[in-house]
Amino acid sequence: MKIAAAYIRVSTDDQTEYSPTVQLDDILEFAKKNDYHIPKEFIFTDEGISGRTAEKRPAFQSMIRAARKKTNHIDAILVHKYDRFSRNKDDAVLYKALLKKDGVKVISIKEPIPQDDKFAVIYESMLEAMAEYYSLNLSEEVKKTMRKKAENGDYQARAPFGYRNDKKSLVIHPEEAEMVRYVFESYANGVSIFALTRELNQRGFRTIRGNQWEFRTVRYLLNNVTYHGYARWTPSGKTDWGYDIPAAIVAKGSWEPIIDDDLWERVQERYTQQQRRHYPHKRPDTEGIHWLSGKVKCSSCGRSLVISRQYVRGGFEMQCGGYNHGQCHVSHSVSSNRLIPAILDTLRQIADSPDTQAVNFSIRTNNTNSGEIDAISAMIHRTQQKIIKAKEAYLAGIDTIDEYRETKRTSEKEISELQERLSALSEEQTFDADAFSKKVRNVLLTISGDSSMDDKKSAFSEIVEKVVYDKAANSIRLFLID
Repeated sequence: MKIAAAYIRVSTDDQTEYSPTVQLDDILEFAKKNDYHIPKEFIFTDEGISGRTAEKRPAFQSMIRAARKKTNHIDAILVHKYDRFSRNKDDAVLYKALLKKDGVKVISIKEPIPQDDKFAVIYESMLEAMAEYYSLNLSEEVKKTMRKKAENGDYQARAPFGYRNDKKSLVIHPEEAEMVRYVFESYANGVSIFALTRELNQRGFRTIRGNQWEFRTVRYLLNNVTYHGYARWTPSGKTDWGYDIPAAIVAKGSWEPIIDDDLWERVQERYTQQQRRHYPHKRPDTEGIHWLSGKVKCSSCGRSLVISRQYVRGGFEMQCGGYNHGQCHVSHSVSSNRLIPAILDTLRQIADSPDTQAVNFSIRTNNTNSGEIDAISAMIHRTQQKIIKAKEAYLAGIDTIDEYRETKRTSEKEISELQERLSALSEEQTFDADAFSKKVRNVLLTISGDSSMDDKKSAFSEIVEKVVYDKAANSIRLFLID
């Protein structure tokens, strides 16, 4: 009996004809009639995902990996129709070619094509082209519908902070709406966006996606016409930070505004005046130019310290990037004239005596068996997932209690053996203090000499994973790599 994998995809819940259950039942029936065996672990399903892009379909990618793995001995991939495999002709050709190299055929159970017929190549290409045409045409139709809804003032996106979705409209979230009014009023009265960002985070508020507030998200809030009672829809689906997009459709919505006309106008007037005094945002010229860039971390939030300004007489000041964006509440400003000598002095002491207790540091020893360790760790994770899936199968009534117990017993035994091997490999690592001291001295020579900044950065990165700066304790801790 030949082994096959089943791939099932449905892009929307209302596609009854192509529901996962219908597709799977038809595929299993086809497999039974055509002498194919489909193991449970070779049934892959992407639900609510478009077939336009293969990279965005996790089950599809897992199916391709499984099919190309020689030890699985998969002979074919069964799909309901070829458009379930892909609605993008380029993707279809690419992945079918990869599978063909491994001797794996893609078979549509509803579009039978004789595998040895020369006409099959043309016919299959026609089906793929028709699937892509359907997808492109559907995309255009969806966009037309969205445009019509936008002109009617229907809200078509996830509700912003301060609201919750309610069919085609929005309802106010009282606590968040109060904060929105506070932000607008404070900004209109002269409070900076930076200060408002910090206050939102300090008071425990999170964005609608559960993230901390940033300068740009507060700026967007102040320019979001939804709070003024209007819906804005952009055909491209993207909104730049100018907010004045000619192609955008702005229409009066049916929901209650949080911000009245007077406050909205005052905020927009102040924002426009501020924009005239500022250049478009760009990354600072100082970013990434020093061998310390990206290596010094804030002890409060863990983010990198960035160069905030350079001194006229040389040197620079660093500050926590999170603090600069209002996401960290503790300033970690420090002068390079203090920080660099402290780091170099610590490295010199470590070079003289790697086991010294006089300075605050730790060494992560590289393991020559790191590749095998990573592989075993991955195997342990996969086996743990196997137990979880077996339990789900039992609870769903797919497997019996005896089948679940046997899977759990063999899997736990396998995990135990893998963990023993992992422990043995970890114990094999060694640390050569003399060799490490020599390595640190060479790095010191490089970063203290006339080498280029790139060479200094490379040398420093060879031995230093990160430097944690604690301003309150006036201390640094080096995390080194052997």
